[in-house]
Amino acid sequence: MTDRELRKASRRELLQLLVEEKRENDMLRDQLQQLRQQLDKRQLQLDQSGTLAEAALKLSGIFDAAESACQYYTENIRTLSGRQEEICRKMEQETRDKCDRMLEQARQMSRVYWDEYTEKCSRYMKSMEDAQRGSEIGDRAEMEAL
Repeated sequence: MTDRELRKASRRELLQLLVEEKRENDMLRDQLQQLRQQLDKRQLQLDQSGTLAEAALKLSGIFDAAESACQYYTENIRTLSGRQEEICRKMEQETRDKCDRMLEQARQMSRVYWDEYTEKCSRYMKSMEDAQRGSEIGDRAEMEAL
């Protein structure tokens, strides 16, 4: 509407125009608010995607550090395992040597006991033979005396 038409319009028509303009103004405000919300959402998404990208980079650094720590731990376990195996081999050899010494000592003691036993048995057998000869001599003497 032109200025001239506005001046000629009645109050009722002006009020209707004003009501229509108000409706259009409200509708445009609603659209503006919706567009701002969409813009805010997109901005938040952009911010989050930047944050997500940074987080992904940080996480990849964490994963690299974790992998490095895992490799270090595995190497340490292998090293300690090798040391432990060497210690076990030494202990096993020491135990074998000790067992061999104990076995040799037991054999020597067994020989000593066997020799002592053999000596005692020989003396016993000799005393038994002597006793038997003495008994036979005594029997002969008795026989001769008769």
